[in-house]
Amino acid sequence: MNILIAEDAPSDRMLLKLHLKKLGHTVYEVSDGNELISYFLEHESELDVLIVDLNMPNKSGVEAVSEIRAHQGSYAANWIPIIFLSGSDAEDDILYCIEAGADAFLSKPVQHKVLLAKIIAVTRLAEMRKELLIANARLKALSTTDYLTNLPNRRAFENALKDEMGKSKRHDQPLSVAVLDIDHFKMINDTYGHDAGDYVLKELANRLISDQRSGDVFGRIGGEEFGLILPHTNVREAAIACERYRTLLSEQPYIYESNDLDLTVSVGVCMYDGDEKQFELIKRADNALYEAKNSGRNKVVIDDA
Repeated sequence: MNILIAEDAPSDRMLLKLHLKKLGHTVYEVSDGNELISYFLEHESELDVLIVDLNMPNKSGVEAVSEIRAHQGSYAANWIPIIFLSGSDAEDDILYCIEAGADAFLSKPVQHKVLLAKIIAVTRLAEMRKELLIANARLKALSTTDYLTNLPNRRAFENALKDEMGKSKRHDQPLSVAVLDIDHFKMINDTYGHDAGDYVLKELANRLISDQRSGDVFGRIGGEEFGLILPHTNVREAAIACERYRTLLSEQPYIYESNDLDLTVSVGVCMYDGDEKQFELIKRADNALYEAKNSGRNKVVIDDA
């Protein structure tokens, strides 16, 4: 392991270094809190454990560790284990160090086997923590991603829309929303089977992503229905963007098992008025979509209400 020692006493630092090297570790050393922070920020990805003296000149170990933890954040997957050393075994000092972000505390003089045990324990906990965070991230992705298209699902789409509505209102910036639906999708399922329908949904999502405007957000919000969030875009600009998406999705056939599947999409667009609720905004886009469907399909319709 790569271990960084922060210790102002040269003799203590040398003894620690010699012992850790005998155990096969690569050891780096600094002598005060400022050096500790600088070295950590420069070599963060290379370090496995920090061993930090509580009382050091210029900046104490607690101050330095507090800054390191603030830099990493509470949910950092690369959380680095930190062991504090101190000539004091006062309960207040132990609590002070743990609250600052330490994972373990040892009193000087350090018993080398105890130090080794602590290193094993804190690195094991750090690895378990990392695995837990990765697992949680995967679960979150599963809960917010449509399994078929890999686009945000309805929940994630509505959360993104909520955020964009807040930004739009705070900064007085335009925000438009669209709902896109595949025309006669049931005919594809009935004629070629549900596997063909799944293929079309996945390919449509791929085409959307391939030519996505910067900042736009897509989501699958229903069976063959997709939502579009267009930040910093008024309704006329949104209609132009949606017309481009409509053409992109319709101009080339979807080839499934040597069959050319021609399809079109209809789109309803509206702009956030700054006061309406989220469901009202989506409802207006839906109304425009229904108008597009009822007036011939394969078009973009604006709701100007």
